[in-house]
Amino acid sequence: MGMDMQGGADNTAHLKGKLGNLNETLRQLTENLNVHKKEVQILRSEKETLESVLTMKCQDTRKALTNELHRVTEEVNRHYSNQSAETQRLN
Repeated sequence: MGMDMQGGADNTAHLKGKLGNLNETLRQLTENLNVHKKEVQILRSEKETLESVLTMKCQDTRKALTNELHRVTEEVNRHYSNQSAETQRLN
């Protein structure tokens, strides 16, 4: 019976060791998960900031191109009018 008691104590110590290892693994995994959650939050924030900046840049570019198109159209019309006036003067 002394052997059975010793075997039971060894088994209990072995199980406690395994349980301790599992708890440590769980703690590490939880810590890693929290780190990754923070990284995801940072990446989401960066994504939103970049989307906002790119949206503003697109709007600015669109506005600049629209203004340039208007300016070029006016210049073409002015040249066309000058050309028409010159053609009429020569006829």
